[in-house]
Amino acid sequence: MNHYDRLKVNQEYYDRVEMLIMPTRNEAAIFTTVHIHAPKLVTYLKSNGLRFFPYVLYSCLKTVNKHPNLKRFVIGHKVYDHKRILISTVIKRDKEDEKSNTFVKFELKENMTTHDVQGLLDQLIDHTRSEKKHDTDQLMRFLSHLPTFVFSIALKIASFLDKYDLLPNAIIKSDPLHTGLVIANLGSIKGQSVSHHLFNWGTCSMVITIGEFTASGDVDVTFSVDERIAEGVAFFKAIDTFRNLLENPDDLNG
Repeated sequence: MNHYDRLKVNQEYYDRVEMLIMPTRNEAAIFTTVHIHAPKLVTYLKSNGLRFFPYVLYSCLKTVNKHPNLKRFVIGHKVYDHKRILISTVIKRDKEDEKSNTFVKFELKENMTTHDVQGLLDQLIDHTRSEKKHDTDQLMRFLSHLPTFVFSIALKIASFLDKYDLLPNAIIKSDPLHTGLVIANLGSIKGQSVSHHLFNWGTCSMVITIGEFTASGDVDVTFSVDERIAEGVAFFKAIDTFRNLLENPDDLNG
C-alpha cells in the first residue's frame, strides 16, 4: 500500500454500522446554506490588496487546521485522514468560452498567509490559461472516448484498487476528485450558491459553493458534507469558525 494521501482512522462500532447503512457519499450527504454578513471583510480586502475568493480559500485552510476531522474521508467502509490539505476548483481558461472550464487541484500548506494563498491561486490561473493541454483535460478526453462498457469495467477495477490503496499515485495526483474539498466560486459568474451532490469516486467528503459577494459584504455559502466523517456538532463548530473568519478578518495576522 502506498499511503500517498491517507492515514487510517480507528472506527467506533456506531461508525461501522452507519457506513453499512449508507455505503456511498451521496447516501450520507447533508446540506446546509449559511448567509454571511461581512462588511468588515470588504474593507479588509481593499486595505490589503486581496480578492474575495483567495480569502475564502484561506478561511477554508484555517478552518481545517482548527477542525482536523474535516480532513477525513470514507472509502471501502473505512475512515481515513488526508495527509495533505488538497482543494479542487474550476478555472476558466477563456472567460468568453463557456466550454473552457478546467478542473484543477492544488495543495495548501498549514502556515500559508492570505497573500500566500492569493499568490498560489494567481500562479495556478496563469499556468492553466497558458497551457494548451492540461493534464486533467487530457485524462477526461481519453476517458470520454472509451466505449461505455470499457469505461465501466475500468472504473470498477480502479475503484477496487482505490479501496485497498493500490491505485497508482500518478492517477491520484492528477485526479481532482482525490481531494479534500471541491469548491465552486459561482459568484464569479453572478450565480448563487447551490446544494451540490458529492462524488462517490475519489476521496472528497465536502463540496462548498459560494454565491456572489455583494458590495455590502453579504454572501451565501452552501455546504454539502458526508456526515459519516464526524458528528453533527463538529460540523456546526467548523461552520462557526468559517463564518467568524469572514465576518471578523481583523482578528487574523495572515
